[in-house]
Amino acid sequence: MIAGADTTAITMRALFYFSLKNPRVYQKLQAEVRSHCEAFQPVPHAKARSLPYLDGVVRETLRYHPAVSMIMERIVPEGGLTLPDGSVVPAGSFVGMNPYIVGRNKGIFGEDADEFNPDRWLQKKGETDEQYKERMTLWNTAHLTFGGGSRICLGRNLSLMEVWKVVPTLIATFDIALVDPEEKWWTCSRWFYRNRGVVCTLKPRSD
Repeated sequence: MIAGADTTAITMRALFYFSLKNPRVYQKLQAEVRSHCEAFQPVPHAKARSLPYLDGVVRETLRYHPAVSMIMERIVPEGGLTLPDGSVVPAGSFVGMNPYIVGRNKGIFGEDADEFNPDRWLQKKGETDEQYKERMTLWNTAHLTFGGGSRICLGRNLSLMEVWKVVPTLIATFDIALVDPEEKWWTCSRWFYRNRGVVCTLKPRSD
């Protein structure tokens, strides 16, 4: 139950930092949340998961600022690992992928992969349901915030549940703003992609 406190806090701080830095994003997020969620009431998990733009903001935060941004090493098993180009990684080798680097891969996420853009997770105009499903399937394979395979983070579901409940509950209840809109936060990647700052004012919503 105590696992994931730091990583979840990193994710929520990053979500508010990048959203509040982009008024268009935050206004769109706030409008969606407040049209479906009551103030001063914990938002049910099922309701939060039904909000498409909130889903996009959460996914984009995890892609753009993964809480763990170092290589998650695995040991190549007996027989080696054959890569798509035919080359073989010998058994016993340590291999891994950095979630931050994978998340900025322009060949997967597009030429704007270095930008925070939650709209990328929504179905595009003219994109069929099947095309959208295929794109999301590809993107989900590149989603390594919690690792992957049989050793994926055990606390993933608990962490995401906290994000899905806390974020919309705060937005539905409070008017939130950065104390200094020009603030540049502090970040440092030492296994965790730690961040510090994001000083905000919270006032009971006025509408």
